[in-house]
Amino acid sequence: MPSIFIQSPREGQPLQGVELLDGRIRGDGFTEGKIAFSYSGVPDPTWFFIADILPGADGSAQTSFQVEWDTTQITDGNYDLRVVAEYKGGAAIYELIPNLRIRNHTPVETATPAPISEDSPAEDMPTSTIEPTPGNTPTALPPNPAEVRSDDLYRVLRLSGISVVVLFIVGGIYWQIKNRDRR
Repeated sequence: MPSIFIQSPREGQPLQGVELLDGRIRGDGFTEGKIAFSYSGVPDPTWFFIADILPGADGSAQTSFQVEWDTTQITDGNYDLRVVAEYKGGAAIYELIPNLRIRNHTPVETATPAPISEDSPAEDMPTSTIEPTPGNTPTALPPNPAEVRSDDLYRVLRLSGISVVVLFIVGGIYWQIKNRDRR
């Protein structure tokens, strides 16, 4: 009986970088397979090709595959993975791995522990002690060279005001000299 078994990745698994897609296709008459992905939760998905799977040269009823999938070129988000196997006579089956979480540029989410109720026995309640770490003291950040401070603005305004006054004086003197020569 034809079947597809995908060892990895598993449903809901976070993926980063180059991931190994590992599995096997069983059944007599296997002609070719395809691995593709689509956005998760889309009603009519568009499947994006990852790799072809070709039957083994020995003609056995089982074809194993291991394909490297570079997820670094894909926008972070949730995706579905599909492996399709085609058989002689036009029959085809597929296996879907839903909700793979590509997280190359965003942190991988971690599971939140279940809340502990007041009815829980004391020995079941986890305890932890936070030890202070010596040497981990806050350090002031260095000044930002792109930051504009108010004293910088006042200095620019003062220099601009002085420059304008000097230009008016020089312009006035120049005008006086020009007008004196015309008389």
